[in-house]
Amino acid sequence: MRARMVTVAGIAVCLLACTDAPVVPVPKSAAPAVPSFSSVQAACPATPNVVVTTEGELLDALATAEPGAVIGIDGLIVVTADVYVTTPNVTLTCVTPGSGLAAEPGGAVLTVLTAMANAVTVDRLFLDATNATDPFIADGVSDVRFTTNTVVCGPFLIGGGCALFNATPNAVISGNEFRSTGSFSGLHLQGGIDGTRIEYNTIVTTTAGADVPIFGGLRVRDGANVVIAGNTVQGPWANSAALVDLSASTIEQNDFEGAVMYGILAPAGTSFRPVAMTDNVIRTNRIVGAGSAGIALDSACRNQLFGNRLEGNAGDVGLVFDEQTGANAFAGNRNLVVDNGGALDCDGDGSGDPNVLTGVGLARRGEPGARPTDESRAWGRLH
Repeated sequence: MRARMVTVAGIAVCLLACTDAPVVPVPKSAAPAVPSFSSVQAACPATPNVVVTTEGELLDALATAEPGAVIGIDGLIVVTADVYVTTPNVTLTCVTPGSGLAAEPGGAVLTVLTAMANAVTVDRLFLDATNATDPFIADGVSDVRFTTNTVVCGPFLIGGGCALFNATPNAVISGNEFRSTGSFSGLHLQGGIDGTRIEYNTIVTTTAGADVPIFGGLRVRDGANVVIAGNTVQGPWANSAALVDLSASTIEQNDFEGAVMYGILAPAGTSFRPVAMTDNVIRTNRIVGAGSAGIALDSACRNQLFGNRLEGNAGDVGLVFDEQTGANAFAGNRNLVVDNGGALDCDGDGSGDPNVLTGVGLARRGEPGARPTDESRAWGRLH
């Protein structure tokens, strides 16, 4: 595992040095500081099976943990190496508010905490990747719960992100706060995430131009029956939500504000399906301040869009149906819509299917702006 992660980080650094991506300065390493917490985050469970206060105690507790164990972290533990959870159904949580894990400044930590077993729960912790690539990774495991944590995202220049879930069906990612001063990607899910729920998270960046153009605050791909609900994504991410290869999923009641390009871009990057976005519901989202358009859809069939607040985006463009869209339904202010679609045959009868728009106003035709170039093959572990 260590060798694989070192290779990945090396790829990210090399690629960044060889592309035209803007250089974002990384602050000098500093000793991690305990954050302020909301009242919800401050409520630590009262009955862990074991309490740890040092890196050595934590590693011993993880090595001897049985399924069902609850390990309480008391205080902020600065780790000198990656921490792995390898026993299923283990919970890591806080004993006192602000407890958690942070990478040692100037050290060799790549990922602060990695879940390598099913049904791992990480709850109410502070995870600081200021001096690492990633605060948290779950890889090839199911039923992971990542809830009510406060997270400092990894820095852009070494390919850092806010959290990576790769091939993690039925995950629950809820109630977390992710803070970035410039990261390669935000909350990133890929590789098979059926049944995953991403709810009520806050994901904020303060730096434009750090994340990859096909990524964003929420990067979600490769799943069915996924729920993305009640999240707040703020700041100049390339896109607030960058989606691809989702089906029968729900994107609702999210608040997306300030994206450099799109509030929702779908598909964002390479699709591995004949049609990238099918039978999804996009409803009652608020999308404002996007630099290109509120929502941009292509390679999309039979999606339903209604009840979304799409005013206040660049050029007064709330929604773009590109050419390869068909049989999508929109209800709302048609004055905010650019409909270039209808070329995609969604029912297999050999003819393109028009999108169906209802509501006041009249949709336009035309090209409001180019989509970002798909350079996903250049991003190593992420796609």
